[in-house]
Amino acid sequence: MDKVHFIDQTLRDAQQSLWGFRMSTDQLAPILPVLDQVGYKAVSTVGARGIIVTMRAFQEDPFERMRLMSKALKKTPIRGSFWAWNLQGWDLEPLAAIELFIKVQVANGIKSFWICDYQNLMDRLSHLVGVAKSEGAEVVVAILYAESSVHTNEHFEEKARKLSKVQGIDAIHVEDASGILTPEKTRELLPAIERGSQGIPIEFHAHCNNTLAPVCYLEALKLGFKTLHTAVSPLATGNSLPSIEQMIRNAQHLGFSTDIDTEALKAVSEHFANIAVENNLPTGKPSEYDVSLYEHQLPGGIMGTLRNQLTELGMVHRMDELLEEVGRVRKELGYPVMATPYSQMVGSQAVFNLSSGERYKIVPDEIIKYAAGIYGEPDGEMDQEVKDKILSTTKAKSLMNWAPPELSLKELRKEIGPELSDEQLLLQLLNPEGETKNKLRRIYGSGR
Repeated sequence: MDKVHFIDQTLRDAQQSLWGFRMSTDQLAPILPVLDQVGYKAVSTVGARGIIVTMRAFQEDPFERMRLMSKALKKTPIRGSFWAWNLQGWDLEPLAAIELFIKVQVANGIKSFWICDYQNLMDRLSHLVGVAKSEGAEVVVAILYAESSVHTNEHFEEKARKLSKVQGIDAIHVEDASGILTPEKTRELLPAIERGSQGIPIEFHAHCNNTLAPVCYLEALKLGFKTLHTAVSPLATGNSLPSIEQMIRNAQHLGFSTDIDTEALKAVSEHFANIAVENNLPTGKPSEYDVSLYEHQLPGGIMGTLRNQLTELGMVHRMDELLEEVGRVRKELGYPVMATPYSQMVGSQAVFNLSSGERYKIVPDEIIKYAAGIYGEPDGEMDQEVKDKILSTTKAKSLMNWAPPELSLKELRKEIGPELSDEQLLLQLLNPEGETKNKLRRIYGSGR
């Protein structure tokens, strides 16, 4: 009997989707030994952006959390993450900083990495995969799904083919962050990516925004893709991922088995249900199907952020208008995948277009750099009139010659603090304040 394997996202993507990264170490620590008994293939934990939130919200040391997790999870690999772009913010940052982040995570017990990347900066990606592999870590690189005239099956097959040429990639993580895949599309997409992957194993990660992710998972199983990303039921469904409990039942009905200890799983689920009640945190509830999701393709977490921004501007009654504008901006920018950081960039531009009364009157630096190709070649062509308007501004002309700084670790340490340990230096880079923030502005140039 074929077995289904599960990657746990309860501590990472699920709590981002439903709790906005507001899960403290104290909340997860007591259940870690039981979590280790469940039988997951890996347990995901927060990466740089989640670390920044928890540092600010709970004044926690993220590396202490990693050490605590690695001591408790004796059987189950912990999966961290990093970006080919940066540690924080949206600008390209020195490779030396990301290299150090990888090495310090491995030293603190992270043995597997998920890399969120768009295959637009392949040289950086390839280099950092090599760094992680040299540290002895597993490397899983994402292909993020989107829908548009650009994002054909052939497009995704080519993305996988690019990854197949990078030495050291252990698996490809296919992610539908917006929750827009249908069973029909799943039956086409996964085989296309498999053709391009040249034998690299494939994992499947989808969100439930349009209610169909559990059905897409079953289609994946029928096609022979047997590694699925899930969360325990209190932190599943809604904007999050399918619940492992229901996926086990469904998989068994299809004739699959698992190595999951259901008693341990029940205890983990009950623990987080209690945490939600004690802290007045939401639990996942199935969403209703909303066809407008296919127009703006925003992940659930960004929807909340944009609603908050409109509330602050006294414009929350214009939320439907904003979502229409998001879809229009996305089209004009060449259909970027609506996941971090592109979803934030497109959403912010849409808010400015709405609040200023003139489209593209205000343009953030990140949109200028995107239009200038500084973040790599976009998947689709930008609307030429919009591109010309963005790049004709005085600010755009000042940014056109911007290049990412490539300081060595020695140079970074000299600038930020020669006396700092590796972990202390990373904490300063992840969450800069005061004079450190000013120093980084000078080092990185504009956009900070």
